[in-house]
This record gives sequence, structure tokens and C-alpha cells, in this order.
Amino acid sequence: MEREERVLKGKTGTIIYTLTYKQVKNINLRINSCGEVFVSANPFVSKEMVDEFVAKKEQWIKKKQSTLTHKPALIEENRIQLLGNSLRIRRICGSHPLVYYSEDTFYVQYEKKEQCDKLIQAYLDQLCDDIFHDIALLTCKRLKAYHISMPQIKLRMMKSQWGNCKPTLGQITLNKRLIHYPVEFIEYVILHEFAHFVHPNHSKAFYELIEAYMPDYKERIALADTAR
Repeated sequence: MEREERVLKGKTGTIIYTLTYKQVKNINLRINSCGEVFVSANPFVSKEMVDEFVAKKEQWIKKKQSTLTHKPALIEENRIQLLGNSLRIRRICGSHPLVYYSEDTFYVQYEKKEQCDKLIQAYLDQLCDDIFHDIALLTCKRLKAYHISMPQIKLRMMKSQWGNCKPTLGQITLNKRLIHYPVEFIEYVILHEFAHFVHPNHSKAFYELIEAYMPDYKERIALADTAR
């Protein structure tokens, strides 16, 4: 079964998808919980024809990916999703700004009420930095057999990806929105990106590497859906 990662330049941006040739009647396209695009086609269908098929689906693909990585209810007026848990937001007027959380409550202490949103975002940004870097460091150590140097970890809001890896630059970029999802899912995404230093594609060998270090990776991907 032939498997290949293809890069297609669309009207609104780049489309990256994994093409698998197998005995199917039609060209089939699906998007998993991480926003990754997978296409299967009969071996008699040329890659150019598959590219054309995917290009026609560009608008739908981008909309679907945006839906997967943009959950409108991650932060509401009185609740926040944090590391897979739904916490009640409690706002408190105090003498100095302070943000912290307990098992079921997210506390925001402010001097001026209009500071709340900025305080929450600054706290989440710092939490991303701390947690993602710790997981990345542990992941790098686990993969020591592959002699991967600790990459530069960049964090930003991303519209259609949970993360990406640039092996030639020694760099991994992670979506800040991951902080709202379970740690197990975050660990999967980071391992996924590290695996690209070994296999810069989505080949069978790529997923075999992931499964070797994380046998339950499919269950972890499903956590992104259950946390929505």
C-alpha cells in the first residue's frame, strides 16, 4: 500500500495531505481530530487527478480545519476549558492582579475589571510556555536513540494546525489552543511533531514510530473530541 505526503498550493494557502493508494472505487477524503487531511484513491488514479480533487475541496477543508481548532466555548463568560477540564471562572477585585486555579475553579483577581481578559490570556500564555516546554524536553529525552537535539519551541495561535515541525530549522511550532485540551492529547501532538525529525512525512514508518512510543495514540487523538 503506497503512502505519500503531498503539498498542494491552493488559492488560500498550502494544503498538506497524506495520499494512500488502495483498492477503492472512489477518491475518499477525511480529516482527523488534529486537522490532518487523508486521501485514499485507486492505484489507477494519477496523483495529478487526486491533487485536482483535493484542490476543489479546499474551501471545505479549510472550514473543517478551522472548526476543529477553533472551539468557540473554550473560554466563556463564567467558564473556561483548561487542560481538558471545565472550570468555573471566579473574578475577585483585589489590591493586585493574580491568576490561579484549583480543581474546579479558575480565579482571576484584578484591580480594574477591564484587566480580566488580558490577565487570563497572559496566564494562559505562561502556562503554555511552561507545560509545552516541559513535555517537549521529556519527549526529546525519550527519543534519545534518534539523536534529536532539543528544538526551538515556538507558540502561537494557529487556524488549521495543532502544530508543525521544520526539521531543517530545528523548530517546532505549537498551537496555544492546546492548553485547553487534555495533557494526554498535548503529549501526542508534541510527539507527533518530534517524529517529523525522523520521518518528515506521514508514512507508515512515521506512525509506527509514534505507536512504538505511544501505543494509545489513537485514543489520545479522540480526547480532542471528547473535550469539546
